[in-house]
Amino acid sequence: MRYMLTDELWAGMEPLVQQAKRHKGGQPPGLPDRDFFEALLYLARTGVPWRDLPSEFGRWDAVYNRFRRWAASGALRRLFEAMTADPAFGEFRRVLIDSTIVRAHQHAAGARRKKKRSGPGGRPRPRPSAAVAAG
Repeated sequence: MRYMLTDELWAGMEPLVQQAKRHKGGQPPGLPDRDFFEALLYLARTGVPWRDLPSEFGRWDAVYNRFRRWAASGALRRLFEAMTADPAFGEFRRVLIDSTIVRAHQHAAGARRKKKRSGPGGRPRPRPSAAVAAG
């Protein structure tokens, strides 16, 4: 498996991750912080569904639930703000916030809208055969 976080990059990122965490108590997660972020980067890079996350990252639902907790608590936002403020993360921060490679689903692109069947004011349009018969 190809990893994205180098040892040098993680050495600079780890203190910021620890600062971003609000809750430091309780049982530590089975997946280390570095592997958790590798899993998120893998998902962003490949676009696979959560359930198709490789087993090297642990159980997919554990990664998903941890992501949801980090997003809901604001920890991800705090981490991204800290990384953006730190000049040591020049190119890396652009990778995290760049969404130009994210693609929409094929059904989200260019579908024609159905025509409305009602006329002005919400009244139904008369059928052409009814108009000819009345006239």
